[in-house]
Amino acid sequence: MPFATYYGPNTTVSEECIWIADGSRRVCISYDYNTSTGILRYAATVFRCERIDTEDGRYAYIEPSEQQMVDNSFTTARRYDIRPVIIQATTGLSYDNILSTIRHEMCHGYGCKGPRGLMTAFQDVGMDYSDHGSDGESSVNSFLTDDDNMSCDEDYMPIDWNKLERKRTRTLRYIGTSKFENYFGIRIPVTREYFIAFKADKNNGHLIYGAAISRRPTDDHETCPMTDELVDGHFKTAMARMDKSPVFLEVSEEFRHQLKKNATHREDVMYEIIDRINERDGGRLAVRGF
Repeated sequence: MPFATYYGPNTTVSEECIWIADGSRRVCISYDYNTSTGILRYAATVFRCERIDTEDGRYAYIEPSEQQMVDNSFTTARRYDIRPVIIQATTGLSYDNILSTIRHEMCHGYGCKGPRGLMTAFQDVGMDYSDHGSDGESSVNSFLTDDDNMSCDEDYMPIDWNKLERKRTRTLRYIGTSKFENYFGIRIPVTREYFIAFKADKNNGHLIYGAAISRRPTDDHETCPMTDELVDGHFKTAMARMDKSPVFLEVSEEFRHQLKKNATHREDVMYEIIDRINERDGGRLAVRGF
């Protein structure tokens, strides 16, 4: 008979070298997640499958061979032991949400492996994440360096800031839904309007942005439209933030065509930026880098 499982005060969920199919990618992940504290540790590698198109318009992906899976699993295990990503996630995540959180962090955060010294910062929360590597990485661990170019991980390339800064600036404007919020000590319906300036590389999805937010009572927003002068001022603020302290994100592959010059719309890119803004870095809306 099936059993009903549930989390307790000391429940930890973990898997080693689990594989996920995500479009043309095959992702190998090792992780552990403390359901009570929300501390999530993971490392991963990504294998990009070759696509074969048929004459009738269909396509298929060539799956990784057994040896390729073994190689990726080895790299994942080593990264997990030596240089994992460690983040504070929401407590009590379901299994699917654990994997979704990891994939989101891979695409929009640290990526497949964590920065050097990250485990030290988490030793004071009761997790035994000792760093097995020495201060100077040996040749055995050279695949963990920032400039590695493994074929299994080719999608996670270093950010070329100079190239992004040379890209054309584009703007987006989004009016959010009305919500009850505290507005000068009174809870009333408030509407947020987002003004975004961004530059992006359509080839790899790398994007930098700055944003400004107008927050007004919904009644005022509907009866007193913003003047062109105010609109221009908000866009200038967004551009200044992008130039001085940009926020980086990687646009999902399925939406990168919207970064092209003649794209018919950029709606999905806009929503990914809005989601990033509302993630709140250190409690602050991510309208600029800190």
